[in-house]
Parts: sequence; structure tokens; C-alpha cells
Amino acid sequence: MTTNPLVGRMTRFAAVGAFGTVLNLAIMAAMLGLGSHYLPAAIVATELTILSNFLMQERLVFQDNRGGRPLRQRILAAFGFNNIETLVRMPVLVLLVSVLLVPGLVAQAATLAAAFLIRFAFTSRVIYRIRPDAGRLLPAPSVREEQLS
Repeated sequence: MTTNPLVGRMTRFAAVGAFGTVLNLAIMAAMLGLGSHYLPAAIVATELTILSNFLMQERLVFQDNRGGRPLRQRILAAFGFNNIETLVRMPVLVLLVSVLLVPGLVAQAATLAAAFLIRFAFTSRVIYRIRPDAGRLLPAPSVREEQLS
């Protein structure tokens, strides 16, 4: 029986995401406990966990596939995407808390869960996508080509 590598990768990505979500909510809860407003607490928690999630994904999820991209490009792409995703997610968080009266931690957990598939698709298809020319070796010259040169 062969396992689908995508399923294994998505499972590891989900495990990293679950750890990141728990860490995110713990940071947010600590900040709320110190008297912070839910929105800055959510933003700080998100920024800190973007970094931890990236490092864990590098080590545990995509360790065998860097997509032929340098570390700097992967970091910039991950931070860029996750910050754009955060900018989109924060108004939803405000709507849930301010209008629908969902508690801040519950709303944060819900928005993080809702964004999971989008994050996985972007991360695996853009940041760690194997480029067609990455790792491709040039064919060895034939004996005839060597004789002609």
C-alpha cells in the first residue's frame, strides 16, 4: 500500500498549524490577561507564530523540498503571504467579536482554522513549489558530441 505524499505533507502541515494555533491563543490569552485589547493581542500573537510556524515547516514539513528557492525568498514569501492573510482575517475577527459578540479567543481560533486550507495551498504551491528547472541536470554529452568538440 502506497501513501500519498501530499496527504503526509498536509498532515504534518496541520500538526505544525495546530501547535501554532495553540501558541497563538496562549500568547493572545496572556496579553488579554495583562489588559490588552483583543485586536493588538491577536496581531502580536499572529506575528510571533508566523515565525515559529515558518521555522517548523522548514524543519518538519518541507525539509525535503525547498522548491529550488533560497531561504531568504522563502522567508519573504511566507511573511508576505501570512501578513496579507492577517490583514484579511482581522476585519473578520472584528466582525465576530464586535457584531456577533463571539469571545476574542474563540473568534481568533475560528479565523485561524478557516484560513488553514488557503495557507496550505499557498505554502505548498507557491513557496515550496518545485520549479521545472530546479535540480534539473543537463544531459551528459554523447560520445559523438564529445568527438565534435
